Amino acid sequence: MILLGNSSVFAQRKIVINSSDHPFVIGRQIEVFEDKSALLDLKGVQAPGNDARFTQSIQINPNFGVTNSVVWSRFKLVNNTSDKLYLEIGEPVMDSITIYKIDSSNKISITKAGVYLPSNERDLHTNFYLIDLKLQPNEYATYYMRLQNSQPIIFPLRVAALPVFFEDNHPKDLLQGFYLGLMIVMAIFNFFIFWTVRSREYLYYVLYVLSFAGFFAHNKGISQEFIWGQAVWVNRFSPLFLAFTMIFGLLFAESFLNAPRYIPVTRRITRGFIILIALFLFFNIIGLGAESTKFLNLTSFFAVFYILVVAILIWLEGSLYALFFLIAWSTMLISAMIFILQLSNALPSDYFTRNALQVGSGLEVVLLSFGLAYRINAYRQETENAQNEVIKQLQENEQIRNRIARDLHDDIGSTLSSIGILSQVAENQVLNSPVSVKDLLKKITDSSQKVQRSLSDIVWTTRHTSDNFSELLVKMREFIAELFEPKYIHYDFKADDLPDIKLSPTKQYHLYLIFKEAINNIVKYADASEVKIEFFVKDNHLLMTICDDGKGFDEKTVKQGNGLGNMKKRAEQMTGKLTVTSKPDCGTSINFSIPLIL
Repeated sequence: MILLGNSSVFAQRKIVINSSDHPFVIGRQIEVFEDKSALLDLKGVQAPGNDARFTQSIQINPNFGVTNSVVWSRFKLVNNTSDKLYLEIGEPVMDSITIYKIDSSNKISITKAGVYLPSNERDLHTNFYLIDLKLQPNEYATYYMRLQNSQPIIFPLRVAALPVFFEDNHPKDLLQGFYLGLMIVMAIFNFFIFWTVRSREYLYYVLYVLSFAGFFAHNKGISQEFIWGQAVWVNRFSPLFLAFTMIFGLLFAESFLNAPRYIPVTRRITRGFIILIALFLFFNIIGLGAESTKFLNLTSFFAVFYILVVAILIWLEGSLYALFFLIAWSTMLISAMIFILQLSNALPSDYFTRNALQVGSGLEVVLLSFGLAYRINAYRQETENAQNEVIKQLQENEQIRNRIARDLHDDIGSTLSSIGILSQVAENQVLNSPVSVKDLLKKITDSSQKVQRSLSDIVWTTRHTSDNFSELLVKMREFIAELFEPKYIHYDFKADDLPDIKLSPTKQYHLYLIFKEAINNIVKYADASEVKIEFFVKDNHLLMTICDDGKGFDEKTVKQGNGLGNMKKRAEQMTGKLTVTSKPDCGTSINFSIPLIL
């Protein structure tokens, strides 16, 4: 946890580190000052006139963009942990870094770092700058940091114990190694293709990929750590990587798209961009680092936009090559613009913007070099989807078979058993009690009709595979007419203002059985003379209400039988809700709702 307290020396607040078990970002706790003269030393910035010019940083990762100025920062640090603390400057490309430590006794110690300091002279040999703050447990000190760079001055700052940084940065180093390995493998792979087909776009692509890999190897501090660690003069020419990336990217795009065939003027525009980049190289050689970097960033921004426009125009002309190019490069082009805007301080410098171009370029390389693998994967995915559909259909068929078996056993089986029992009783009483036999035969007739209706319902639900809800409404109308009209029960069925509702056959089946059970209960028990049935949609829910004017029942004293229980279970299976409301002599109301997608 970081605690901030007031200091009596100057307005900068203290940064109190109470735990060192994870890195603390201090970008917004420091004060910064831009020395546009680039001439001030430590005493100069401590002078009363300049001391007041320090301001609180408002950025998590302070970013001053490309500038000829020297940037100073200062902070007071209190170490309340039991570990030594280190400062990480998370930007490997920095020309000059000088850190002044002023301890409690006003003793000053100096630590230097930067790309022009051989890596073996750093406190620690890593791609980032890990500075020993020389701050023992329970000590405090004031730090001034001087930064100067021909590239953008971006300096993410974190404080922690040394083991914490190694544990935190190790996975990131693994990803960097994976990225560089991918770029090198793709370059070698495409070089062999070029050697076979002798097509120049492959050569341009190989040089483009290698330039990109070199740019990021330097940008992430890997090249200085492992390749030219002691030859610090090479760092002066590091912007060449980005320049060559743009040059070979332009040539590759022109060749791959066959742009002059569709838009003849593109050849001259591409050569114009290359000349502008060559001017940037000249400016860099003669020592105009900041100006040349600004010039390159601006040129790169327009070049990226130019390539995108050309690809779109050629695609609109009907070129399949342009379509493939857009698919493969769109991610890289967008990420390049994000990265350039971040370098120019137009976007905040954070983990996403600093690594956007690296992610985009990696995706672009994979898409261009493994297009065939992508098509194979797409075909495999289509095959798997077809297999899943078959499996899903088989599962649904199995559910239908189980449902038919259950309905035959529970509904028709029990009814047929009742018919058999009633037939035996009628046979025994045919001579002794003709009147009772007549009643038994009527029950047998009713049961037979019930079996007939159940079989008809089973056949309908088995054959019904449509998700059109209107077909179910027709079946419901037929059912209530068949039951209510012989009983002289007046009914009002409203479902006229419904939108086009799509409901799966399984949900329609459960809804129909709920409706059927409700209607049967009205005929058997309600003694109703009028029934109102309405379907409507509200708040993306389908609602069904069934109200009768029958004798009703007391919900507290009447136990719910299997009928009401099954209705509620079916409603739950549909992710719906069913409520039954009734009072003696006040009728019964059934309300059902189910969410749907219109």
